[in-house]
Amino acid sequence: MVYIHFQSESEARKLLEYVSVHPFGTELDKYIHFNPEQGLFITLNDNNLPNLSSLLSDVLYSFLLEDKLPSWLESILRNKFFYREQEEIDAIIEIACSIIEGERDGDRLQVFEREKQVIHEGIRSFISDRISFSFDSFATFRLKSFYDSLITYVEAAIDEYKLEQDYQSFIAMLRDFLYKREPKMDILHLLHHNGFHFFDDSYKKLDKGEILKMIDRKFLAQNPVYIDRSALAPLISIAPKHLFLYTDVLEEGLVHTITRIFEERTIIRPLTAFDRVSAVKEKT
Repeated sequence: MVYIHFQSESEARKLLEYVSVHPFGTELDKYIHFNPEQGLFITLNDNNLPNLSSLLSDVLYSFLLEDKLPSWLESILRNKFFYREQEEIDAIIEIACSIIEGERDGDRLQVFEREKQVIHEGIRSFISDRISFSFDSFATFRLKSFYDSLITYVEAAIDEYKLEQDYQSFIAMLRDFLYKREPKMDILHLLHHNGFHFFDDSYKKLDKGEILKMIDRKFLAQNPVYIDRSALAPLISIAPKHLFLYTDVLEEGLVHTITRIFEERTIIRPLTAFDRVSAVKEKT
């Protein structure tokens, strides 16, 4: 008989959930039991050793990535990067987990496959020699390289988090400037197709010269960050009460930024809506 000790009963019960959905779970769950004081105990015999070893390797690997990973990431954030605000920590962990999940589903599987093999070899050794062990001790000594590799993911997540914070500040600053301006036009139609094209309330296209004249040069000069001059600078300078935006790609970077800044002033329509309106205008 072999015992696997965990930090808490909830962790041991969580592992049993992974056992229940494993391909060998139905066959082998009768050999795996929970003891509130000792964790999981596994009854071994010569016939079930290979399958039990395979099952336990798989479920411990799943437990590591699904349940222990967030706490390890938090430990790195607190102890190496000295984060203390839980809201910030949670946001960065979410980003790091997304990056890791993307790599597990993509091409960069080496680090995860290596740790999976380490777990498999360790479990096979413990099962074969009937050695009880603590999962956390096993992880500390056998999976140190994996823990260290997580630092790279935390650093990438911190960079992404800071970029998002900067972006949010950028949006807030432009939105504040917009709402303090006196609108130069009540209605502006913005066509997003091979660039951005401006039209007045009669669907008359504004040429580049007209648009450039409307840009607030003082606004550009006083801003410490670059403001896109093809669409964003003239839009904020004009500050229309109602912005009709015609596009088929809402998640394109600049389109997304425009909708975030103008919020309820924006009326989004597909490109076909602009084509229909233009056709009607030409006939009349």
